[in-house]
Parts: sequence; C-alpha cells; structure tokens
Amino acid sequence: MAAPATQPAFAPSAPPQASAFAAAPPIMPHTGPPAGAPTAAPAETTGQGRPGPLQLEGVQTPQLSVEKRGPREIQVGKPARYEILVRNVGSATAHELTLRDAVPSGTTLVTTTPPASPVTAASGTAANELVWALGTLPPGGQAHVTMEVLPQVEGEIGSVASVSFRADASVRSRSTKPDLQLECTMPTPVLIGRDMQLTITITNPGSGVATGVVLEGFLPENVSHRSGRELEFDVGQLRPGESRTIDLVLGTRGPGVQAARLAARGDGGIEVERQVPLEVTAPTLALAVDMPLRRFLQRPATCSISMVNAGTAPARAIELAAQLPAGMKFVRANNAGWHDDRTHRVLWNLEELPAGETGTVEVVVMPVDLGPQKIVAAARSADGLADQVAHVCEVEGLAALVFDVVDSEDPIEVNGVTEYVIRVRNQGTKPATGVRLTASLLGDLEPLQAQGPAGHRVENLTVAFEPLAKLAPAEEALFRIRVRGSRAGDHRIQVRLESADHLAPITKEEITRVYSDR
Repeated sequence: MAAPATQPAFAPSAPPQASAFAAAPPIMPHTGPPAGAPTAAPAETTGQGRPGPLQLEGVQTPQLSVEKRGPREIQVGKPARYEILVRNVGSATAHELTLRDAVPSGTTLVTTTPPASPVTAASGTAANELVWALGTLPPGGQAHVTMEVLPQVEGEIGSVASVSFRADASVRSRSTKPDLQLECTMPTPVLIGRDMQLTITITNPGSGVATGVVLEGFLPENVSHRSGRELEFDVGQLRPGESRTIDLVLGTRGPGVQAARLAARGDGGIEVERQVPLEVTAPTLALAVDMPLRRFLQRPATCSISMVNAGTAPARAIELAAQLPAGMKFVRANNAGWHDDRTHRVLWNLEELPAGETGTVEVVVMPVDLGPQKIVAAARSADGLADQVAHVCEVEGLAALVFDVVDSEDPIEVNGVTEYVIRVRNQGTKPATGVRLTASLLGDLEPLQAQGPAGHRVENLTVAFEPLAKLAPAEEALFRIRVRGSRAGDHRIQVRLESADHLAPITKEEITRVYSDR
C-alpha cells in the first residue's frame, strides 16, 4: 500500500480540520423565538407574495434518498474515504438542500469534496459537524459528497449523515370583481287611466359572478302597482356580461311628473341606484258663462260659454249643452250649435280641446218672461271629464208711457165748448205704477168737467187726476176734460204725465183757437 507516500503529506501540516474550516464563514446563531411559540400578527399587513411557476401548482411531492458508503474496515494512520449519495426520487424539486455530517470520533478530517462549510461552536452544534449546501435538486437528480478522514484509534468508526430541504407548492387564484349596471327605458308621457310600462335591464359589466342580486323599486304617488309602492324582485346571480330584463306595468293615478327610485344590490356591498321620472298627463275641463246679470224683456242677450283645458293632455270628444229656461227663446248659436226643440237645449260637439287652450261658443237668446232665468251649461268628454255651471239672468220689464192730446172742436166760438181727449198707453213690457196725469189750462179756458179712470180735483185752472196704481203693458187709460173758451185767441192746455218708474214728467200741449164773429 502507499501509506508511507501519503503520510508525509499530512504530517507536517496543522491538523486537517484547522485548514478545512479556516476559510468558511461562521454560521450566525438563531435569535428568533423558540420553535412553536405564537407570534403576534401585525395590525395591518400588505401582501407581497406572488404566484409561483405553474409547475408548483397541485400536490408537490419531493422525496430524497440518502445513502452513505464506506469501507467496512479501515486502519489507523491510513486515510479512509466515505461517500454520501443524495437522490431526489420524488416528482417535485427539492430546494435549499442541506447535507449534514460529523467527523467520526477517533479520526481527523483530511478533505471533503465538495468542500464543507464548518459550523462554529457558537451555533450550539458540535464543532466537528460538517455542512454542505447542495442547492436545488430536481426530480431524478442526485448529489455526491465525499469525506476523507484519518483514523487515530482503534474501534468502531462512523458518523450519521442527515439531509434537509425545502419543498415549494403554489396555488394561483384569479381575483374577480362583479359589478351592477341599471338601465331603464325613459317612458313617454302617459294619459291618466292608461297603463305605463317600464323596461328595466340589470347588467353585470364586471369580471366576476354577481350573486344575491335584488332589484328594488320605490314608486311615486302618481302611479300604482298591485304589489304596493315598494317592490322587490329576486334576480339571483348574473355572470359577467349577463343581463336580466324586467317589464314593470304600472297603473296611473294622478297627473304630474314624479320620480321613481330604482335600486339594484348584490352580495359584497354592490349597489347601484337610478331615478326615473314618470309623467302622467291629464286634461281638465272647466266651464264659465259670460252673460249680463240683468236684461229687459224682449231684448236679445248673448250668452258666451267658455271651456278651459288647464291640464297637460288634450280633452277629446267634448259634448257641450246649454239648457235654456222656459223664459228664454232660442235665437241662434255659432260653431255649429243646434237647438233641440224637444228639450229646449243648445248642443255643440268638439273633437278636441288642446292642453292649455280655451274654447268659446255663443248662443243668443230672447227673454220672453220676467223674473230670474237660469241657464245651465254642462260639458263632458270621452276622457271621463265633466263640469257644470249655472248663470241666472234677471229679466226685467220696461214701462214705456206715451200719450196724445186732441181737442174735439177746434176752433170754437167765444163761449163755445170743446173736449180734450187724452190717451195714455204703456208701450213697454212692465206695468207702469203710480201713473199721474195733470192738465193745466193756459189762457182764457174755463174747466167745465173732467172724467178719467180715477177721481180728480180742480184747483184754479189745473185738473189733477188721482194716480193710477198700475197700467199694464199695452193697456190704455182715457182722460177727458171739457172746457169753455171765454175770450177770442189761441189758448193752450198743458198735460204732464209722470209715474213711479219715470220720475221725469212727460209734457205735451194742445192749442185751441177761440174766435169771435162780431
């Protein structure tokens, strides 16, 4: 054997372990908490991890086999070589592979291949322990380490090699964010009484599945639904890009523009809201009558009837009727109005009265009876609108007194007699009351006799008749006064007529010539 040749190579130098450990950095002692001790989590932790390679996903099963080979018998003073073979017989890569062994007791270390890293006594491990950092070992890979020692004593020589490694496993998750989008077709204005339809679309424009989606609706007062004013629809879940459409049919209750509030919500605090204005239109129909409050009998009167639509929609198919009283006679009507003789009504038909406009018709009537005369106007439309208004016109009569004075003989001789005949007529439509007639003789006329509907008295040359309580329309009162002409010349009689209806007197004169033939 070549022992004498190899022995001098080791003898002059320092102990092998001194040169083998001299260049290796010391291993710092572990200063963390003891194994198994609980550690407090930070108040807020920001993640820094990243997914690993795809091959780290799934079950990772690295598996190592360690085999240590060496001679069964060695000799003191003669170097002995030991081999350690580490194989990865698993299906995953082993990381941070570390091999540990110790210099067998009773020997001195000659060399290691690859060089081992020494462990200092400060680490709490035996000073003669050897460490190999073998790095990464892929599946099917192997690492080969040799250690050569020099036996110093007799007996059993050996040591235990151990291996440690890190196995990596990764999982990759895709973080998604669902979202909700709420759309609603803007409904056109709807006439009151008709149904309004809303088409509501809920869409998930996000990247994840929206779950627990619920649509809520809060209705204003101008519309109604059989389920009430607060509605709720269970939509369920919506996949990314998926939409759900809900048709909502509402009844209309009152006119105006009011907003409905729609809200969609889902799990994870997703919520979206939208306001939808709902306009319900409605026509109105209001009547007004413009006509004199007082009218004289047999004087035509014009009655104007106005229809006002102050609503937000046209009033359609309007029927208008004016009921005339018995004391009013129909004369004519405009706008194709026609008189129904049987009912004594004036009727009009109007196809449409636009919103915000006023329609006016006229009827001309003739008062034929005295007293209050009530005209009733009524209108209705195909939309269910109706209105009625009444107007009372007080019909009064007019007392119109006229009279004439004639003498029966003219001229007359001196001391001749003539008679003045005075006819008083009421040409008006109202009885004249307090009719008073007074006749004054001017000149040399001597009253002889007077006769009339009532008594009279004569004072000086004046004949005053007692007042007539009433003189009906078209009635006539006849007064007679006989006089004598006592002197030749033109003599006059002055007649004055007054009544309670006309305080200003009406005066007329008649001249009679008295002549003398001597």
